[in-house]
Amino acid sequence: MSAASTIRKYLDSQAPAMLALVEELVRIDSYAAVRDGVDAVGNVLCRELEAAGYTTERARGRRLPPEQRWLEEFMLPGLDFERLADHRVARKRGSGRGRALILGDMDTAFLPGGPQRFPFRVEGARAYGPGIADMKGGLTVGVWALRALAATGVEAPGETVCVFSADEQAGSLSARHVIEPAARQADWAFCLECARDGGNLMGSRAQIGVARLDVEGREAHAGSAYAKGVNAIEAIARKITAIHALTDPAREIFLNVGTVSGGWRRSVVPGHASITIDIRTSGPDTWAEVEAALRRIAARDDVPGSKPSLLIATHRPGVPWTKHTDRLIAIAREAGGELGFDFGVARSPAAGSSAFVGPLDVPCLDGMGPTGGGLMTDEEHVVIPTLTERAALLATILHKLATGAWQ
Repeated sequence: MSAASTIRKYLDSQAPAMLALVEELVRIDSYAAVRDGVDAVGNVLCRELEAAGYTTERARGRRLPPEQRWLEEFMLPGLDFERLADHRVARKRGSGRGRALILGDMDTAFLPGGPQRFPFRVEGARAYGPGIADMKGGLTVGVWALRALAATGVEAPGETVCVFSADEQAGSLSARHVIEPAARQADWAFCLECARDGGNLMGSRAQIGVARLDVEGREAHAGSAYAKGVNAIEAIARKITAIHALTDPAREIFLNVGTVSGGWRRSVVPGHASITIDIRTSGPDTWAEVEAALRRIAARDDVPGSKPSLLIATHRPGVPWTKHTDRLIAIAREAGGELGFDFGVARSPAAGSSAFVGPLDVPCLDGMGPTGGGLMTDEEHVVIPTLTERAALLATILHKLATGAWQ
């Protein structure tokens, strides 16, 4: 029996246990600000991997320098980043070639109370719950892929390292400083985000950043002193249309004004307005172009007397699609063929932990988790049979790399 068949047979026998692990993880309330919940997810992952011979440890990232602390407040308003849960790192030596890095995220986008408001359920071939696709289904795939290698005894890489971050939904501002050192020691990396569009892997990721634009105007009574006021909301509204006009899907440039605030009373000309902007570009060149355009828009005198200020930062580098990506895709497709299925590979404008691997020229495949959908909504789900399918795929790829497929 081939290694792929051995791995698949084992995982098929473990399908009920895989679904039970998904349920256990989904029932944990693990929004990034819920430290106890994120810690609980980490404890479960460490328990499962220690059973497969992994050593585990906690890790802390570094705080941003003082001049960038605004970014922490931007990502998780009102939360002290010192109170975030620990990241988790798991390691195991193997007998094969190379060093593999597995990346996963323990926190979810759902606000506290998500598992109570949107409880885990199974309907037909789908399982639903907060964070099940992003990415507790992927965590399950990663754990069972590694357990399959241990249980079947097929050759695994010379070293496998897992980094599970505690703050992905808060921009990975702390986890970055744990992921990057691990990536520098890796030959290949795999991220456990859910598969996209019916099963696609992701061969590239966009460069991601954020901005906050504030405009100061001058308050005045909207009737008797209207002419003395400077309307900050009007000024910022004129800028919003210009900001959205920078979006160019053909060039993989996307800007979104996500929140708007300003003023305090209907009868007062607003003296302050603020917006937040999500920025996604194809890479550093287009990022520089967009940043320059945003600075020009911010500085524009749309309403005389208004004073703008712009804060902008790129917190996730892009993951480029390189010849090494193509090579890793070919190995993955060979593994899929041995398991009896195929998949596509897409470019993604979304964010993920693999961002910190891309600039280091480490071959990377993202979207290794199960097929899912409805992310960050009450329809978030995974397709249950793809839990075993994707775990078998990841385990088989790792085995192939360990036995010389990269040579």
